[in-house]
Amino acid sequence: MFGTLSGNIGAICFFCFFQILGILLSLKLLKRQSFWFTVLIGSVLGSFSLQWLPVLYAFFIDFTVLAHVLALITMALIVLAAYVRIPGNPFKRVAVSIKDPALFVILPLYLLTVIILTGHTIPYIDGAMHSGQSTYGDMNMHLGFITSIAKQSVFPPEYSILPGTRLAYPFLSDSISSSLYLFGCSLRIAYLISMYVALLQVFFGVYCIAKQSLFVLNKPHLGKSILAFVLFFLNGGFGFYYFVNEGFASENFKRIFTAFYETPTNYVQENIQWHNILCDMLIPQRATLFGWAILFPLLALLLKARKEADSHAFILCGILAGGLVLIHTHSFLALGVLCAIFVLQDLTQEETGKSDDKKSLIARLCLVVVFLSSMSILCHRQHSQNPLSSNLILSFGIGIVAAFLGWLCWELVTAGKNGTLKKILRTWGLFLLVVVILALPQLIGFTFRQAQGDQFVRGSFNWANESDEYILFYLKNLGIMFILTILTLIFGTKKQIRILSPACFLWVICEFILFQPNPYDNNKLLLVSYLFMCIAVSDFVWDTIPALGKKKSSVRILRITSVACVTVLGVFAAVLTVSREYVSDYELYSRGYVKMCEWVENNTNPTDTFLTATNHNNAIASLTGRNIVCGSGSFLYYHGVDYAQNEADVKTMYEDPSRRDALLDQYHVDYLVLGPCEWGTYEISDIEEMYEKYDVVYNEENVVVLRHVTR
Repeated sequence: MFGTLSGNIGAICFFCFFQILGILLSLKLLKRQSFWFTVLIGSVLGSFSLQWLPVLYAFFIDFTVLAHVLALITMALIVLAAYVRIPGNPFKRVAVSIKDPALFVILPLYLLTVIILTGHTIPYIDGAMHSGQSTYGDMNMHLGFITSIAKQSVFPPEYSILPGTRLAYPFLSDSISSSLYLFGCSLRIAYLISMYVALLQVFFGVYCIAKQSLFVLNKPHLGKSILAFVLFFLNGGFGFYYFVNEGFASENFKRIFTAFYETPTNYVQENIQWHNILCDMLIPQRATLFGWAILFPLLALLLKARKEADSHAFILCGILAGGLVLIHTHSFLALGVLCAIFVLQDLTQEETGKSDDKKSLIARLCLVVVFLSSMSILCHRQHSQNPLSSNLILSFGIGIVAAFLGWLCWELVTAGKNGTLKKILRTWGLFLLVVVILALPQLIGFTFRQAQGDQFVRGSFNWANESDEYILFYLKNLGIMFILTILTLIFGTKKQIRILSPACFLWVICEFILFQPNPYDNNKLLLVSYLFMCIAVSDFVWDTIPALGKKKSSVRILRITSVACVTVLGVFAAVLTVSREYVSDYELYSRGYVKMCEWVENNTNPTDTFLTATNHNNAIASLTGRNIVCGSGSFLYYHGVDYAQNEADVKTMYEDPSRRDALLDQYHVDYLVLGPCEWGTYEISDIEEMYEKYDVVYNEENVVVLRHVTR
């Protein structure tokens, strides 16, 4: 749990070896790209290899140190082969100058995120371990995955919070830290090191997408790219109204910094569901972080490959995309939808000139009005006493997808006649082939088996909105970005519409289809759409709105004013949320439970099973990687796992002495834990008798561990 100095050094070196090898490989493979972009892709390759190569060996020799040594050797041989087989000196492109002004925005925001993440990841304070507001929930689950994969070495991994059940989660986002933990570093360092690098990959990946999307005369427009970057990561709507409406000195405003999850971007009492990306996605949700760490640099590389028709880059993109399934399935799905639109755009060869003529603008206006009106009517119906069935809503979503696929097929047939198809097959066809070869075994072996039943893919309208009218919901949640996206769709240039098209299609699908048990989690798809909205809106605010001015001076004033207003309104809610996250602090594991976990690590076997309470911050499961009979339903339910019987039996084992021994034998329980969580949850009537019947092997600071020998 706390590791050793040599373990920390060894694990960090092991991680750095993969990063260096990934960069060396990228320098050899991506000869057409700039040096620093190649370094970004190389870093992604390093993390990707550390996630996948040990796992491939683990299927045969378990998740062991030997599997990791073989993985490192394999990666080194791949790099060596690339340098032997591919001619040219990749180091000619090495550059040391860094002149991009975006660094003055990216690096401070990155450092702030790192500071919050570090301070909220189980800091050891007076013998207890703490967390922040956003990490108080999901971090417990991720810690449990990390420790159990490393300690038990069972592969494919199983739930330590529901023994015998295969892990129904894209576990490679956690196994990368398990790899480091396996080498003896502390749990905290294993958790953080890979996240620090993943955050850099996400930040620079987003910026590269914005730069690539906003090329003007073969040069990226840095101002627009920086604006898009800021609007994306500091996302927020008009939720701040509910806190500032009584003044900044009021108790209503001050509760942002004291209440639990009552912020301008996360206030369910008023249906504010558009949570801030930094505080509610990247810091607590590791699967999203590591998925985006591949997705965004991959999208940037794809955009470059499209422009250059670089088949080698498409193959590399296919490899990264194919491995996304077990890292973050939502990112894999989002990538698939976006790529389908990219293919359609390449087939139709749309122009990207100025705004259309008056007839086209009227047509766009009518289309937007009809869409919003239809969605508003449907939303009103769903909030009535006679809503449409889930199956009917699902059929709407499937119909939209089917109509698009029909259009795409038609364009492919047409492309075969005009010669465009050959180019598509050399690029997108190659990409799709690689993705299918790599992703299909994962989908069949893991995803499709896990995503069964009515809890997963199903129809549901407007994801998390349960009370507001359609337009009001998005006006409150997206704020100025909702208004500007609508204006861009009506008055924007063809280039802006081209940027928005993938986002709009993915967004509409998510309005009708849920892809997981928790409706809120559709935002993992919507936020990818939101990135392209931020890029298009930035172009609209920077160029289209100022174009209303007739003189150069008025254009300049309009641009400064519009950019300033949009930035302030767009990020104000996020600034308050980030400030709240910065000051938040909660005790996650008490001193008594932490000391007990130290004893457990030193005196029990990694495969032993413990009877504990089912609290979400279960110290045994999170810190030691040992099995418990049943963990928190807040994790298991949203993974579609049936845990009801285990949960009921835990209660029986604590409260019913007559049935206890039989159930302890049934679940192969080795130890029983009695502490504040257990006493506060269950009515244990025979504590003294339990002390006499079972061996008391640990008793310190109000936490007791009893040993049970299975008959």
